[in-house]
Amino acid sequence: MRKQAVIFCVVSSMFAVLMMVSGMAKLTGQEALVQATADLGYPLYLLKILGTAYLIGAIAILQPKFETLKQWGYAGFSIALIGAAGSHLLDGQALSTALPATVLLAVLAVVITLNTRLTRLNSSDEEGRNNVSPSQRAMSEANKM
Repeated sequence: MRKQAVIFCVVSSMFAVLMMVSGMAKLTGQEALVQATADLGYPLYLLKILGTAYLIGAIAILQPKFETLKQWGYAGFSIALIGAAGSHLLDGQALSTALPATVLLAVLAVVITLNTRLTRLNSSDEEGRNNVSPSQRAMSEANKM
């Protein structure tokens, strides 16, 4: 379990940092994102909405206390990344334009899978003890190493 906890912490943190960087890029109006958004026909204010949502979502998946909040963060990123990949593909753009969102979606699937495994392990471990979220347990296990 300790190995899974460390992997979960590393992969989850890397994903959250990438989403924070992406959120900041959207909020600051990076030229490539502005151009891509315009090319897809979306209004540019969508970047501000998505940038804010990405930052909130990254915080949600990093916080260790509220598992339901973490799940909402996962769901939000799933929807956003599927929408991003789908937008590029349905617009007739090259597959390579959808690749970043697809890769991030795969990384998110790994994070969710590890979180689910840790949740199951913790629920069988936690009988008779205080309930601790999988992230709290993972952080605790990682710190023991």
